[in-house]
Amino acid sequence: MGKKILILVFFSILHNIYGFDLQVTGRNISLLFSPEYNRTFDFCWDISAVGAVEINNRHVLKSGLAMGAAGNVFDIKCFVDGELTFFPRFPVNLNVAYKYNGLPEYENHTHSIQSLVSLKRQRWGISLGCNFRFSVFYDDLLLFEPIGSFLVYIFIINNDSLKLGLKAANVSEFASNNFGDYFLNLNNLIYISRMIALNNEIEIRQSGSVALAANFYGIVLRTGVLFSW
Repeated sequence: MGKKILILVFFSILHNIYGFDLQVTGRNISLLFSPEYNRTFDFCWDISAVGAVEINNRHVLKSGLAMGAAGNVFDIKCFVDGELTFFPRFPVNLNVAYKYNGLPEYENHTHSIQSLVSLKRQRWGISLGCNFRFSVFYDDLLLFEPIGSFLVYIFIINNDSLKLGLKAANVSEFASNNFGDYFLNLNNLIYISRMIALNNEIEIRQSGSVALAANFYGIVLRTGVLFSW
């Protein structure tokens, strides 16, 4: 009986501390279709769903699943991501994510554990960190690679009805690439209402970057809808 009372008192105290008073302050889910042309598989595509929950207007938990085809081969991608903001008035975030990319028919499986430190402002932001990637192909030995990760973005327009931005990175929600395998992204969100927005992106991917020179790798079109409530 005494232990039960102590437990109730403990959780009552936590509830009154802001850091432990967890309140869901936002939710969204996006559904996207992404056709792609690249030099390895020619035509690729996937359909993805990504959901996010905001807690206390500060922290974000996000997860997603994508399935499609790389050429004639089925592929699957998923991720789980957590973003922590420690000081509300100081926009520095810590982001930790697990990502899986797989081509089951080739027995190719890639697991990534990524950490990023981000500075996010209303009009621009930058993220730097490291990705620890574990890959296996058929019966080969497990390959471990530590890889630097970066992301830079800027919003040309950022208001309640339209967001138009540019982004350069070697990391996305579903994948963490080699340092020289980066992409340039033009994106927009067009808000139809407070709850529904159209998402459109065009992405040019590069590879083999050496001394700021790069080779064209592929192009991605991404379109879908974002629901927020």
